[in-house]
Parts: sequence; C-alpha cells; structure tokens
Amino acid sequence: MLHNQTVVVTGAGRGIGRALALGFAQSGATVLLHYANSLIETQATVSEIEALGGRAFAVQADLRAPAEVIHLANEAQRLLGKVDVWINNAGASANTSETEHLSEDQRFERMLEVDVMGTWRCCRAAIPLIPAGGSILTIGWDHALDGAPGFVNQLYAASKGAVISLTRCFAQELAPNIRVNCIAPGWVENAWSLGRPESFRQRIEGQIPLGRWGKAADIVGAALFLTSPAASFITGQVLVVDGGEVMR
Repeated sequence: MLHNQTVVVTGAGRGIGRALALGFAQSGATVLLHYANSLIETQATVSEIEALGGRAFAVQADLRAPAEVIHLANEAQRLLGKVDVWINNAGASANTSETEHLSEDQRFERMLEVDVMGTWRCCRAAIPLIPAGGSILTIGWDHALDGAPGFVNQLYAASKGAVISLTRCFAQELAPNIRVNCIAPGWVENAWSLGRPESFRQRIEGQIPLGRWGKAADIVGAALFLTSPAASFITGQVLVVDGGEVMR
C-alpha cells in the first residue's frame, strides 16, 4: 500500500492518465492530477477519488509554457510537501479532432512541445521535490523502438523516442537517489479506439500475440510495480506493455 506516499500524474484528465491517478489513489497515495484542458473530467476524477476515501488535487498547466510548469511544481510542493512519484503521462494528439485544423508542421511542433519539452521541463522541476528513494516515470510508445510507417507514426515515434532517451539520461544523472523508468504502451483501448470500425479493431488484435487490445489497467499495474520497492534495483529501463507486439 502507498499510504503517506504522494504522486503527481500529468495529463490525468482522461485515458491512461486518469487510470493512473485512480490506481495510485486506490493504493493509498495522495494524488495531484495535472490537466491542460480537461477541467470537467479532471474534477470528476478528483471527486471519484474523494468518494472512495482518498485525497486528490487538480492543477491546470500548459506544459508548453516554462512558467506554467514551474507553477505546477510549486503547487505540488504546496499541496503535497514532497513528491514520491512523478509520472510524465501528458502527451499531444496527432490524429484527433483537436489537430485536424493544423498543418503537418504544426502538429509535429505541438507534439514535440508537449511530449518532449514538457517531459523535460517537468523532470527538471520535479527533481527538488523528490526525496531519496523516489522515482520518475515517463510514458513512451512501443513503436518508438522499432518504427512504423506513416506521418502520424513518425510523429509519435520521434517524440516518444526522445522521451525514452530523456528517461535514460535522467536515470544516469539522478542515480542513486531517484530512479527513472519508462513504460512503452502499445495499442491501449481509449475513446478513439472504441470509435474505430470493428474490422480495424480485429486487425489490430490479429497482430498482437496475446490476442487483445491493452487496457488502461495494464499500464497501471506496470506503473505500480516500477515505482514500488519491488523495482528498487531497476532504473533507466523501458518496460514494453503491448501484448508482445514489439519484442526486443
């Protein structure tokens, strides 16, 4: 159990971020949920955690803005005092209605600003708040390790590949006091995937050795392990959670 532990989850308004916030709260941690635009969803998750008897806070910040990342870190210190686990989950979309009006260059720049620069800024801002024995967790992507064709995949592979590299750099720099690891999810069900045609969903299932889409709970389990004492001798590593689609 994670009683007396404190956790920050960026991009916690929906999807994997929301599941991570709930999972750590259900394990006893006090959780700060960061969001950029998902105010209603984030407040609903905070209320859900509180209804379960947990403690949670919501803080808004645009991770593309250095001053707002500093604000997020300051709020984490004010509300939590210390941060035992900082999870860099926030990421920009490249193939949803949020970006359909943007050019390819603008989509690429947006993703780099949020995924890469945002992760880098958050790591740097979090370091003074994390006591010895704490950890940082980043979220990558499985195909950043082997590549995938197409423009959108190029964006995700480039940005998440950079996140993986940052993970290893910070792991080297912060050892032995702070561990830094990365989870690289594969196809995980979310609002976008559930809206896709059944033929598409079945095709994806067919290329995953374990024969199913991932669940957000699969990522939560990996995160709880990597940030726990059970993983105290693990740092600078990428844990691929994708049903075996990418094997290395």
